[in-house]
Amino acid sequence: MINPGEQLEGGQSAPLRERYLDRADEEGYVYIREFAGPELNAQTKTLAGLADGEEGTNEDLNLGEGLRFLGSSGNYPDMKIHIDDLENFVERVRNHLKEAEE
Repeated sequence: MINPGEQLEGGQSAPLRERYLDRADEEGYVYIREFAGPELNAQTKTLAGLADGEEGTNEDLNLGEGLRFLGSSGNYPDMKIHIDDLENFVERVRNHLKEAEE
């Protein structure tokens, strides 16, 4: 098992899919709370709002468009993302946060 934040030989990080695969449910979904802090140093509520554009009220912040999610930011503790879309979502959030800092 590869833990979140664990590095492989040579200092490289394992792909997100590998790090969180053991936390996915039988349909392949992972709770946002599992990776919010370790990967993005963010709160679950914040990431859930970015995943669905605050339940569709803010399309500029809908970073989960086209990705597979279960639930909504209105009930953020239960919101999940499909393990195969995790890397893409985390990359979108990182880019968004980087742009917001500039």
